[in-house]
Amino acid sequence: MALKPDTVLDIGSDVDPFEAETSQEPFDRMAFARRALELVRPVQTRVALCEGARRMRVEMGPMWGRRPERWAVLAIPPHASRRAIALAVAELAGVPQAYAFDVLVAAEPALS
Repeated sequence: MALKPDTVLDIGSDVDPFEAETSQEPFDRMAFARRALELVRPVQTRVALCEGARRMRVEMGPMWGRRPERWAVLAIPPHASRRAIALAVAELAGVPQAYAFDVLVAAEPALS
């Protein structure tokens, strides 16, 4: 097993939980991720959102010279589902995934 850098959050060793979480639903994935981050507010974390990635990815590490603050990058592919985004944000914020998903979906405006 290869060693991973400390800045990569290993969500699963063999199975990528976001891989199966895709959606063709038309919605603004970046806006959804921003709302998700506003709701769960990761403590002492500066988050950069990156769109157009091939797969969902969460990376984080210490903010050099500013401990205990940290940085994080959330890469969101164009086919990510709401659930995949919610789970990634929950993982980043350290909140229970079921809680984050329920809150985010309930907070979303009704789809027409």
